Amino acid sequence: MASPADAVAAGEEDDDYMNMTFEDPEASKKTETLTQRKKRLAREAEIKARPKSKAELAEEERKKRELALNSTTLDTSNKGFKMMAALGYKPGTALGVSRPGASADKDDRLLEPIGLEMRDTRSGVGADAEKKRKFRVEMEAQAEVEKKRKVETGDFRERQQKEREEKKMEGQMWGAMKVCERLEEEDEEAKDTADGGPDSVKRRRTKPLKSVNVLWRNLVKQRAINERDRRMRYDLHQSLSRRPDYDDPEEEKEDKMALGKKAETEEVDVDLDEEDEELDEFEALEVAEKLTRLVAYLRERWHYCFWCKYQYPDKEMEGCPGLTEEDHD
Repeated sequence: MASPADAVAAGEEDDDYMNMTFEDPEASKKTETLTQRKKRLAREAEIKARPKSKAELAEEERKKRELALNSTTLDTSNKGFKMMAALGYKPGTALGVSRPGASADKDDRLLEPIGLEMRDTRSGVGADAEKKRKFRVEMEAQAEVEKKRKVETGDFRERQQKEREEKKMEGQMWGAMKVCERLEEEDEEAKDTADGGPDSVKRRRTKPLKSVNVLWRNLVKQRAINERDRRMRYDLHQSLSRRPDYDDPEEEKEDKMALGKKAETEEVDVDLDEEDEELDEFEALEVAEKLTRLVAYLRERWHYCFWCKYQYPDKEMEGCPGLTEEDHD
């Protein structure tokens, strides 16, 4: 005879509410009537018969296309696959003969179908290549223009730098000419003083132009031309504003000489319009060459360094760094 504890344990095993399932009494009793079935079928037929919109068709086509592009294998239900299988095709193998030059142990034939590339535009097949070609041509032309602009900019800067250097050397050349003239006048003045001859100012005025050293002859010529132009302007002004017989006591003696009002006039024995081949040849040289010749003449003739601005006592010129301006930097 079972004890009460055994009876309680047996009752708990029979009433396991956690694992019990309950059936819906209404669902079991619910059945579809003939009328309801007809309505359901008519509704489904109406949905199937309804024409799809363009948006729906495009969406379905897009989904099918993406599914086909994402798959690299042929569907076994495809007619093309069935035809190839009938000819001996097996999935994972290649079709056709091997390519020329392929090794026997390595098959280099395509194992997957050629991928598709969808075009978003309605242009032709070669339109993209033509666009790329035009874009490449435009980029090359733009690069050529940019390169030309950089070259022109570099040439312009180089030309400006060269012009500045030439202008600087030209100023140095005129300065060297003046130094040569000054040292020459001082030397002649010292000789005249020793011999008791005329002063250097009168000598400079009466000295023929061609007797001047060609290195600074152009300096003397330009000074004479400027003086002649000044006197011509003064003569024109006086002829328009004064009577010929008017005598101004405050007038300078140089102006009286120019107007012929001085009894003893100094005549310049220089014809400024006369041809001077030697001067023309010297002026045809580059500015740098003329400056080099002037600097060399100063060193040889008077032991004077144009860059040091100092006249040395002997030809050794001890203490001078060199012949060029760079040596004195």
